[in-house]
Parts: sequence; structure tokens; C-alpha cells
Amino acid sequence: MVVSESPFSRLMMGRELAPSFGLLHAQGVASAGRRLEMGTVPAAVVVDLDSEPRAVSHAFLARLVEKDFQGPRVLVSSRFCPELAEAFSGSCLTHFALARPWRPGMLRSLVESVLGQRAPLRAAAGR
Repeated sequence: MVVSESPFSRLMMGRELAPSFGLLHAQGVASAGRRLEMGTVPAAVVVDLDSEPRAVSHAFLARLVEKDFQGPRVLVSSRFCPELAEAFSGSCLTHFALARPWRPGMLRSLVESVLGQRAPLRAAAGR
């Protein structure tokens, strides 16, 4: 699932991931939250932290933990320093970071890596 209020960001992320993954697009965390409440269970969630107020993004990520979402969360932001984002991604089992702008192929490579395979980001009904 690709989550961003920005149509441009969703387009950028979608273009990079679409050749390898089935995608669900959510126009912000409110839309993503509704999809999850309706039983959508994506393999991973890619969240654009720049398009939402920080408190809203944090609340959404906390809700994923409360809902026991097991998939990885890829956090994308222009506020991340590339070196620190890479270090953060290497130190956590559920949250991964990518600094924007990224080199072509980096998002796809990160998602493939965190999923441990080239499995699509398709939603499953229920758990």
C-alpha cells in the first residue's frame, strides 16, 4: 500500500513499484486507515511522511502497531539524511527509511529487500 496525500508522490512511488508489485494507493493516512478497517491487509505499507502533519503520521503508525500489522513499514521523507535512513533501515525489523530524493530503483530494491522476496504488495481479504 502506497500512502501519500500528494498525487505526485503517489505517482512517483507507484511508477517505481508498479512493474514489480501490485499496488493499493491511499490518499493519505485517513484513507489508508479506512482500508485497513475494512479488512485490507497489505504485505507492506509505504508512507510519505512529508505529505501529512507529523502528529497524523505518528498516530497512523501507532494504529498499525495497535492493529498488530505484521508487514514492514517503509517511511519516505525529504527530512531523512541518506546515511541515517540507511542505518535506521538496517537496525529495525519492521520500520525502514528512505531519504527523498532517492536514486531510481532504490524504493523498489528496498521493498523487495524488506519483503524478503519479489512478492507483490497485494492486499489479502482479512487476516
